[in-house]
Amino acid sequence: MKIERIIVGMHETNTYILNEDKTNEALIIDPGDAAKVIMKYIDRNQLQPMGIVLTHYHHDHTGATEELKKKYKCPIYAHKKEEEGLRDPQINLSTVMCRKLISIIPDKVLSEGNIITVGSLDLHVIHTPGHTPGGICLKIKDTNIIFTGDTIFKDDLGRTDLAGGSEDMLKKSITNKVSQWSDDTIIYPGHGEIATMKEARRSGHPYLKSKR
Repeated sequence: MKIERIIVGMHETNTYILNEDKTNEALIIDPGDAAKVIMKYIDRNQLQPMGIVLTHYHHDHTGATEELKKKYKCPIYAHKKEEEGLRDPQINLSTVMCRKLISIIPDKVLSEGNIITVGSLDLHVIHTPGHTPGGICLKIKDTNIIFTGDTIFKDDLGRTDLAGGSEDMLKKSITNKVSQWSDDTIIYPGHGEIATMKEARRSGHPYLKSKR
């Protein structure tokens, strides 16, 4: 298994490419921008994208999605509560923050507990609303690795003041789910550095409790 982080766009979004060694099948997570850079990595390593997963609908996580889908003919995955925001450029903020309007219809909608498979790897969908209504994290089965989108970062939590954000829902997601993750869990966030939950807990955020 290999995870490649490619930092893209003006907001320095982390795009991740996860590939399974035996088959070269790959999963693209949050292709926010720079489609050609992402394609160059995929083609140079002879990877076969099997899907594009969007952790949430904001433009800085979705900007290169349609170009990648067109080239690799792979489905787009997103939580069912993200469908409106993915379609609507005003909600996903591409009307004011992007060079182009973004309107995406996912091919496969997700819910809590769904599994996305790439080669021999299974990724479990964890619904963590708050930053957006259908924000998700993705845990690779039998590992301590979780892709967290904009739910949690090394030093902070996702903002809730944008369209669809909810401070109350984020508090519940962090308290009931994220806080249960062990200190040695490795988080791969939507922005910033990869970190352990132990490092994230040092941020002192009141919602992020120590695991009992």
